[in-house]
Order: sequence, then structure tokens, then C-alpha cells
Amino acid sequence: MAAVELLYWFVLLQAFLGGNVSFSDGVGPRSESGQQYYAAVFLNRSHVSVGASANIGLFRRDGDSTWANIYRPNLYTFGIGLWKRGSTRRYYVAGGNGLHRSDDAMKSWRVLTDWRTEEILSVAPDPVDSALLFVSTPWGVFRSTDDGKSWQRAMRGMKKNYVQKVVIDRSDRRTLYACVEDDLYRSTDQGEHWTALHAGVRDVMNVLQNPLNPRHLLVGTEDHGVRVSTDGGMSWSSGGGLPNTAFYGLAVSSDGKTFLAGGYLTGLWKSTDGGATWSLLWQHELLEAIYTVFVDPADPHHLMVGTSGQGIFESYDEGRSWKHAGLRGCHVKQIELYP
Repeated sequence: MAAVELLYWFVLLQAFLGGNVSFSDGVGPRSESGQQYYAAVFLNRSHVSVGASANIGLFRRDGDSTWANIYRPNLYTFGIGLWKRGSTRRYYVAGGNGLHRSDDAMKSWRVLTDWRTEEILSVAPDPVDSALLFVSTPWGVFRSTDDGKSWQRAMRGMKKNYVQKVVIDRSDRRTLYACVEDDLYRSTDQGEHWTALHAGVRDVMNVLQNPLNPRHLLVGTEDHGVRVSTDGGMSWSSGGGLPNTAFYGLAVSSDGKTFLAGGYLTGLWKSTDGGATWSLLWQHELLEAIYTVFVDPADPHHLMVGTSGQGIFESYDEGRSWKHAGLRGCHVKQIELYP
């Protein structure tokens, strides 16, 4: 009992002082070339608003065995983003109280948004213009053209407000996609106007674009599996073999050959024909949902999934075998590899 009590008071003191909360689970080696893995955690099974269980926020995998909470142990973190040009890096956190940014390698942060954008679900920095930012919120898409000093609601053409995600087209930075509660929308003028793409389902949760073919789109839905378009959203079909359930996590290998999808009570699925047909790759009996899927851009055999309450699982053999990779008990919304 003495050891347990000592550990409890140590963690409580760390939370009280704003210190990092770390999770050690025997994760894999650190990435090469100075890159590190980051995870956005938006909930914990034992989370309370203050105290020793305040272990949500932005985590970084340091060394070989620990995830460390590096910013706001009590911040609901729904997404992360990066803007880079040469040696300049700007890191973003989409949080429950606004959009946060660090310009000094995460040593310090500031909140960019105002009272209208208190809950940020995703962030999309323009890849060229650092002053141009887009965020999704329960009240629509907001855009800033002045580096976050002011924000304008950019919703013209949308019929509903709740926007799960906004992303910038891989091949045309003027084109955006928004996952809205009634459809997938596209803008070709940087958010000035939006057009519904009629994906055929409500509650679009995620959108993925093929890195080799920008007209090839996949969307994860709340109740109808994964929908696929190969003509830029003009027509859609259902991914064959998938159950009609929610799919939150979508990913594709850098060569555009392998697609992965994970969702609610269904495990991780794989497609090698662009999403036309799918087969079950991996399922864990205790796993409720997969929120995010990560494929290493330099090694398609290296996969990670962020889950609801079970933290992160990792595979180094393209999904044939898996091990737990930290953040046990956490709801992990996004995993990224950043310099």
C-alpha cells in the first residue's frame, strides 16, 4: 500500500504543478532524422476536470518507452497540425477552448481564436501562406487570413453547422473539403463558397484523398461504412465487404496502394483496390472503437491506431502482429510524425 500511495501522491503533485504525466508501455524505437510521434488525447476513462487523472492533451513519444504530456494536461485535444517552410515550424493544437499555436518548438503556446470558436475539432493551415488558417467547429468552418488575429465564419452554401473536419486538397491549395453532419462539401475558392458532393449519407466523419490521384476520395460515415469516389465526388459507391457502422479513422500508404479504415466495434480493415473491396486486417476483443489510423510515410509496414480508451496499438509488419504502444486508458484522436 505504501508504494501505491506514494505513486498516487506523486502523480497528484505533478498535475497540481502542471508537470508532465507520462505513460510507459514498452513502445518501439524513436523515429529517425529528428522526427517524433505526437498524439492528440481528448478523453480518458478516468478523467476528471482537475487532479491526478488530468491526463489528456498533447503527448509526445520521448525515448523508447514513454509518452509524455507536453502541453496542458487538462486540455481536450481533438486534433493537431503543422505548418513548415524551410527551418520554420508552427505547431497547432485544436482544443476544447480554441486553437493553440507554438512558434518555438513547443516551448510556449498562445490561443489564437475568440469566443465564437471555443471548440476546435480540426485545423488546416494553408501549405504556402502561413497567415491563412481554417478550422472546423460545431458551428461551422472559420477562416483567418491574418495569422489568427481575426476569424470569419466561412459557411456560404452549407446547410448544416456541425463540421467534423476540414482539409486542404493535396494538389490544389484553393480547394477544401469539409465533413459536415449532412454531407461532404467542397470549396474551390478557399472557403468563400461551398458545394455539397452528395456522398449519399449523412454524418460524414472523415475524408481521405489519394496522394497519387486527387480525384480519388474516401469518406468515413457514421452508419454506412466507407464511401468511395474516383471522379472527384461526382459519383459514389459503398466499399464492398464493410459493415454498416461508423468509420472514423482513414489512412493510405504514401504509394497510394493500401487503404486502411477503422471504426466502431469493427476493427481495422484493409483495401488494396482503392476502397472498392475490403477485408478485416485486425480486431481486438476489448477494443470498442478506432478513432485514427497512422501509416508511416517512410515505411508502409509500420502502422499505429488510436483507440477509444485503450490508447495506441502498433504494428511493424503491416498489421500481421500488434502490440500495445502506450497511453493505456486514453481516447486518442490523432497520431502524427512531426519534425
